[in-house]
Amino acid sequence: MKTISEYLEEDCEKWADHPWIRTRGKEGWEDCTFREAVDAVRSISKSLLKKGLHHKNLMLCSENSREWILLYLGIMGYVGTCVPVDPTWTEYDLEHTMSVIPVSAVFYSRARKDCMEPLKDRYPDTVWFCIEDALPDLIREGEASQALLAGRNDLDQTAMILFTSGTTDLPKAIPLTQRNLFANWDTLYRRTPMTEHDVSYVFLPLHHVYTGVANVLYTIISGMQLCLCPDLSQLIPGLLEVRPTVVCMVPLFLYRLYDAMTDELLEVLRHIRFLYCGGSFTDPAVKEYFIRQGVCLLEAYGTTETSSVIALAVPQDPDLASNGVVFENLEVRILDPDEEGVGEIVVKGESVSRGYLDQNGGCSGFDEDGAYHTGDLGRLSDTGHLYLKGRKKRMILTANGKNIYVDELEELIRKNPQIRAVKVYEQDHHPAAAIVSDLPEEEVRTYMEKINRCLPRYKQIRQICIKPDVPGGRIK
Repeated sequence: MKTISEYLEEDCEKWADHPWIRTRGKEGWEDCTFREAVDAVRSISKSLLKKGLHHKNLMLCSENSREWILLYLGIMGYVGTCVPVDPTWTEYDLEHTMSVIPVSAVFYSRARKDCMEPLKDRYPDTVWFCIEDALPDLIREGEASQALLAGRNDLDQTAMILFTSGTTDLPKAIPLTQRNLFANWDTLYRRTPMTEHDVSYVFLPLHHVYTGVANVLYTIISGMQLCLCPDLSQLIPGLLEVRPTVVCMVPLFLYRLYDAMTDELLEVLRHIRFLYCGGSFTDPAVKEYFIRQGVCLLEAYGTTETSSVIALAVPQDPDLASNGVVFENLEVRILDPDEEGVGEIVVKGESVSRGYLDQNGGCSGFDEDGAYHTGDLGRLSDTGHLYLKGRKKRMILTANGKNIYVDELEELIRKNPQIRAVKVYEQDHHPAAAIVSDLPEEEVRTYMEKINRCLPRYKQIRQICIKPDVPGGRIK
């Protein structure tokens, strides 16, 4: 297993002039070769090291872009620990994150400037970089530097910290090492061999471990070309134009393709060698439709704590009921199975995080043997097929792969003492709430608007049912 910096050095030798990152510009697609990208990564890294950011936590909050990828690789490969966060997060979410770990620098896109401004006064020791403004200067400064650049070659040193989405409590911080991040590559390659001849169309957020690992880190091994979707309205036109051979998908977008299906689109989807779909449960009927139509749709199951994939469907597998076949390099078992073999899915292996950071010591997802207890219920066959059956605790899993913990939202709403009872539930793939309160309905709705302003869009309560007095103060 090599490190990020070692892979990048090899890339310059093997694929120097091979187009790697393609972005849509005013005149059409613009190519960035491996040599150009790696040179930029080195220059950025030199500049950040000169600014004293070695071994520091550096936050990355931006929409998908070539610049995001360069920073992501430079930080982890040469500088410190990358903390990629959801660009839709509110000021509330970002401050929670910065209260869990020390953040020495924040890189944000111009679109996120208004959200960042209030935080600058509260964190005066943090260095703030607007990516569009700062990156050209960082590259020029690095190009002019004669300093030697050494890669971060300790595979077991934290390379990335990812966060679950906390609502009422501190979010859980998940440290991942380069060993964690690259551990599944060999198994994935044996099952779905990607090469420098492949082209991927990238539209999922790169800050997710699923996309960041599969669509960035693994391409520095495979040489696969990345075409970044300019915006989600271009999802289908982009697929028709790019004609990719590898695509990472979540069920929400798979359903969009299903609803918009044409002969031309189906022909393009059949051209895709590996169409991965993960992040949430896929409707079995929709999955079967695509597979019966000759599309190589491969359902994937994984978690952030396990560096993404735990199980992945095998191409041409006739068992369409399973949610994937467990990776051979992982130890997966079912804890306390019932009479039907259903119990909690527990995972152990090199891709598994060492556990939440110290500030999250009360979170008990990891046992003393280093195994991760996923909280998901499932059944495992003798052939390694995994069949998911739900969650141990109450959670809404949206169609685009977001986890929303019901208990956390309910606790946040109940902070108002005049809310006497609340129940959050799923409605049309979004959270809804039934509320009992002594307040007038207009005041309850005003209060919920205030709550929603503190939440990222995917967590916001879309429907509110204000109920009359309920005996016992409980909503069934």
